[in-house]
Amino acid sequence: MGTKNTVNIILSLVVACGALALFCGVSDGETGKTEVFKIRKEEKAVTKPIQETKQPEAQPQKPEPTAEKETEETPYSYDPTNKVDPFKSFITIREELEEKEAREKPRTYLETLDLSQLTISAIILAGAEHWALVRDSKGDGHVIKVGTPIGSRGGRVTEILEDKVIVRESFRDIRGRELTRDRILKLPVLE
Repeated sequence: MGTKNTVNIILSLVVACGALALFCGVSDGETGKTEVFKIRKEEKAVTKPIQETKQPEAQPQKPEPTAEKETEETPYSYDPTNKVDPFKSFITIREELEEKEAREKPRTYLETLDLSQLTISAIILAGAEHWALVRDSKGDGHVIKVGTPIGSRGGRVTEILEDKVIVRESFRDIRGRELTRDRILKLPVLE
């Protein structure tokens, strides 16, 4: 046999002896207690006499007086108004809002484009009426005036000035609140 096998056999014998000593109730003699173990029906109960040691007596605990509350507590009630549902994903809420906005009305071609895809080519100021010519990324021109829906985020043209067009976008944030933002499209300066 090799030395590894011999070491493994010795270690397993040591572990088995330790387990047997714990199971049979071998004591170290310092505790001074008698231990009784019941063994299967075929075997008899084993008792070992061990010296007893005195333990300090435990003092009885005094019950603490319970203070009764004279005021009655009102039960808690949760008011969910104007609060976000903590169990609903904010991504789901955003997707639902976008789908709802998409179903509300048919979109024009200008409403399908982002404002970054549009450039101002010309602005015409004629008394009370103001128009602007915008070009998309394909180079196609579109005439817009105040009130024209434009942009993929629900924008409307609010003002047309000499050198710029102001578009106000209405959108809903993650919590569902309606917010507005003004975006400016400037007329390129000719050199």
